[in-house]
Amino acid sequence: SFAYAEEFYPTNILMMDAKFAHHVILVEKSTHKLHLYENSTTAPKLVKTYSTATGKFKGDKFISGDHKTPEGIYTIYDFLSKEELLKRHGKYAEIYGSGAFPMDYPNFMDERAGKTGGGIWLHSTDNDNRISKGLDSRGCVVLQNADLRDISQFIEINHTPIIVVQDVLYLSKSDWERNRSDVSDSVTKWATAWQNKDFDGYINSYDSKNFYDRSKGNYNSYKTYKKAVFSRADSPNIKFDFISIMANSDYAVVQLQQNYQSSIINDIGKKTLYLQKDANYDWKIVGELWSK
Repeated sequence: SFAYAEEFYPTNILMMDAKFAHHVILVEKSTHKLHLYENSTTAPKLVKTYSTATGKFKGDKFISGDHKTPEGIYTIYDFLSKEELLKRHGKYAEIYGSGAFPMDYPNFMDERAGKTGGGIWLHSTDNDNRISKGLDSRGCVVLQNADLRDISQFIEINHTPIIVVQDVLYLSKSDWERNRSDVSDSVTKWATAWQNKDFDGYINSYDSKNFYDRSKGNYNSYKTYKKAVFSRADSPNIKFDFISIMANSDYAVVQLQQNYQSSIINDIGKKTLYLQKDANYDWKIVGELWSK
């Protein structure tokens, strides 16, 4: 009932935008419900709720083959049609119904936690009765055929987050706004420090114990690299647009468009920040990804 209460908002969707999160899918494993939210001017707006089936076994996914549905914040990055699935997997692919949307499990945080496996999809089925069982997949999120076709009109590849949790928690508007501000203010401090070439303010946005970069390594290595970048004589013009914030009990994900223009580098793309609270309950960046 909280999902339909206008004065309560899900803790997992803190900020949506017109590009990277114009619609967000929120899956609640305990109730076997999938909620579709759309971006509005002040808060996420519930569009529709569907019944769904998830992994045969309860709990978060940790290893390949455990038949559990992973819990986390993901992005749908592709669509596989029925025809393509049959071509790849033969008659067995009929169980996927009209098609499948792959999710980017394991994501950055999953990899850091040592989780394994893959092939986690949002897909339909050739037997709609499976949905009533609730726990009936090898780890995927499964919808009835008609429901997958319906929700597909709201999905944009690489621009639609899908959040999977055991239980959705809802907050009053004031508490929800406070949670949003906590993350948003941390990101604003990071962005402002970078724009002003304030190295101390910038590097303080990162978690000195838990930050890791896929190319530069740990915090100390990344700090050394960034200090050299900040020491250059150029004065970059950095703009940030289309900011979205998703969260669960363990971490938050911020996606934004980053436009970096200088005498040395000119590029624009998607920046993804992974944040966690430190010992002082401050949000710190523990990882970041970039794609042009």
